[in-house]
Amino acid sequence: MSVAEHPPEQTGFERTPPHDILAEQSVLGGMLLSKDAISEVVEIVRSSDFYRPAHQIVFDAAVDLFSRGEPVDAISVNAELTKRGEINRVGGAPYLHTLTEAIPTAANAGYYARIVADRAVLRRLVEVGTHIAQMGYAGDGEVDDIVDHAQAEVYKVAEKRTGEDYLPLSDIMPGALDEIEAISAHDGSMTGVPTGFTDFDQLTNGLHAGQMVIIAARPAVGKALALDTPLPTPEGWTTMGEVRVGDRLVAADGTPTTVVAATEVMHGRPCYEVRFDDGSAIVADAEHQWLTDTRASRRSAGGAPEVRTTRQIAETLRCVTADRRLNHSVRTAAPLDGPDQELPLPPYFLGAWLGDGHSAAARITTADPEIVAGIEAEGLVVKAYGDASGTGYSVHLPADAPAAERRCVVCGTAFVPRLPHVRTCGRSCGGKARFVSPPVPPTTCVDCGRRCHGRSRCRRCIDDHGSVQALLRTIGVLGDKHIPTAYLRASQAQRRRLLAGLMDTGGTVTHSGSVQFSVVNRRIAEDVRELVHSLGYRNGMSVERVEGRNEESSRCYTITFSPTETVFSLTRKARAQSERSAGRSYQRVGHRFITEVRPVPSVPVRCVQVDNPDRLYLAGREMIPTHNSTLALDFARAASIKHQLTSVFFSLEMGRNEIVMRLLSAEARVPLHTMRSGLMTDDDWQRLARRMGEVASAPLFIDDSPNMSMMEIRAKCRRLKQQHDLKLVIVDYLQLMSSSGRVESRQQEVSEFSRSLKLLAKELEVPVIALSQLNRGPEQRTDKKPQVSDLRESGSIEQDADMVLLLYREDVHDKESPRAGEADIIVAKHRNGPTAEVTVAFQGHYSRFVDMAPG
Repeated sequence: MSVAEHPPEQTGFERTPPHDILAEQSVLGGMLLSKDAISEVVEIVRSSDFYRPAHQIVFDAAVDLFSRGEPVDAISVNAELTKRGEINRVGGAPYLHTLTEAIPTAANAGYYARIVADRAVLRRLVEVGTHIAQMGYAGDGEVDDIVDHAQAEVYKVAEKRTGEDYLPLSDIMPGALDEIEAISAHDGSMTGVPTGFTDFDQLTNGLHAGQMVIIAARPAVGKALALDTPLPTPEGWTTMGEVRVGDRLVAADGTPTTVVAATEVMHGRPCYEVRFDDGSAIVADAEHQWLTDTRASRRSAGGAPEVRTTRQIAETLRCVTADRRLNHSVRTAAPLDGPDQELPLPPYFLGAWLGDGHSAAARITTADPEIVAGIEAEGLVVKAYGDASGTGYSVHLPADAPAAERRCVVCGTAFVPRLPHVRTCGRSCGGKARFVSPPVPPTTCVDCGRRCHGRSRCRRCIDDHGSVQALLRTIGVLGDKHIPTAYLRASQAQRRRLLAGLMDTGGTVTHSGSVQFSVVNRRIAEDVRELVHSLGYRNGMSVERVEGRNEESSRCYTITFSPTETVFSLTRKARAQSERSAGRSYQRVGHRFITEVRPVPSVPVRCVQVDNPDRLYLAGREMIPTHNSTLALDFARAASIKHQLTSVFFSLEMGRNEIVMRLLSAEARVPLHTMRSGLMTDDDWQRLARRMGEVASAPLFIDDSPNMSMMEIRAKCRRLKQQHDLKLVIVDYLQLMSSSGRVESRQQEVSEFSRSLKLLAKELEVPVIALSQLNRGPEQRTDKKPQVSDLRESGSIEQDADMVLLLYREDVHDKESPRAGEADIIVAKHRNGPTAEVTVAFQGHYSRFVDMAPG
């Protein structure tokens, strides 16, 4: 009988777990015949892999004798088992001799061992599958936790991690001594994952498996706006104080963008009011980032904007030239992008009515037949009324289809009834109709189904939506002229038609080719300005006194802007705009110039992060583009690019393209702002080309999925460990992680993240680096150096971490510091070694930290 055949004991009425008794016997027989077989077998199977308990006992006895250097054969194993009192449990000495007779040679013991190991994996898979099925049927706890638990069980099967998790010290001691001996064999050379910083690696001997390392610092830049700053959304408006993670804002390219992170409210920060030449103003902290052009970049053919802080803009507000011209400008945002909306009234008509309509009725006054034609082109009916001048018009919904011709039920004459229930052609026949035809059923409303006494709609539906005036009342503009939000967030085409209606009735063209819209209603003026901003036009508003019946109507508001395309439907106005703007340069109108940056009393501020690739979102009623927010990345560079060790970088803050650009900038020594601005020279391209191949082939994985949960990180790390022998995990950053379940507090949530990362490090036997933020403690002390107690949101981060690294740059707090360009890595906690401070060089233009140690 071959080892592939199943013995009789495997048959039965019930399914038995996968196993192969003959293969197990052949493995043990080979071990009893040859020491070489034992050396090969112990690398493949463990005692728990055997199905029969008796075989486990024999295997343990043979391995124990082999480890003590004693002979291993049927006689010595029999003596060992007799000494232990277990010989009868295995079937006595005759069974041991049976094992040696079951195999002709020990040469195939390794092959049989792999059969045993495979059957053991299948048994564990069956056990795990049964357990997972039980968890699924029970449904106890959160679904995500159950899925994560199930995945961990399957992962353990794949990694062959079975048996007891607890071991006595006597069993652990040999492994620890082996590790110490292995370390000694390296003659002091590094055994952990290298970081690329010589002094730090000498202190820590690299990053070691199972460690959780925390890198913490205050945010390099604040990027915070005042809480009352309006923020446009695809549905309307919110404020910086109200916006939450998951909300949608509008990006600088006009598309919706999701908020993936938001800070707590920050107090006591130095604040500035940033004023623009169109009259708009935004309050931001000193470190808020803006994407600005300077005079030099505007005059350069390939000039591109760069990210600058509010403080930097204040310091270089005007050019260092004799004329002291304004230096910084922010480019105008792209038109808001959105789908066509189901609007109650056509947009061109609403614009014309807002410009020249009767505020309490569906009437407009115009002497231009093109406006009437434009309204009729949208499907409405326009009828003249009033005096002989012919400038007054009432606007109606299209009439219902006329009634079909019918025959009089009395005399047979053809006629068109005025009402649906009329059956006779004239009054003379009316009295006889009831004798010659059955009664006509009552007419019902086509909208609500109520009886309507001969009309197609009942009076209630007519008053609600059955007329243009009713629709004006429904959208809230009758008696209160303004532009409803639905129209301000409609598609570009719909908003342009709305603007055309406004400009045709209330717009003019200046001598220079700019266009103006004037109105005495302040609310309409502000709405029109928002409409113009939403279409990507920089504009300004002026106010002057005029003759009016009251104080409110004695001010005229004029919005002025310079579009590159016509905004009129009227032929004469469109021609005037085209002729007067011919040859005009529009370079300046695409920018908002910063005219003043003045300090203001500190106000509560806050910042958010969006998932747009450019990290820009719109802020303020004028929709001004503003910007969102690297030691861990340097660790990843050292591990993957320099030493070809597999690492994964989970970025919850930066996009994958930005990370790659930072890597290329650091490796090729091409300034990041040069790379982003498109001003790279031929030498830059050559340096980039020389390093690009090495960077691209590095075993570094990047995941920039927003709102990543701990369960997702664990699942991805397990796959990378199995498929690519993962050596380093980096999470940027801890406070941006999201929880799939309910938690009592943010502190508890961050504590759970911290514990999970530590468990992940132990499970995968890799170092895990987690970036964290510090609270405002350092800023409130005279000594700005951070401390471990400054870790934000949870003290458990410090408890769980094996190592806490705090980053400190003196020149951030003191611009005149002689240590400009230096950074301290403060090893504030080191569970397996001393604490210390390591000084490195910070090269911000290359977005990297650099080793300062010689050699």
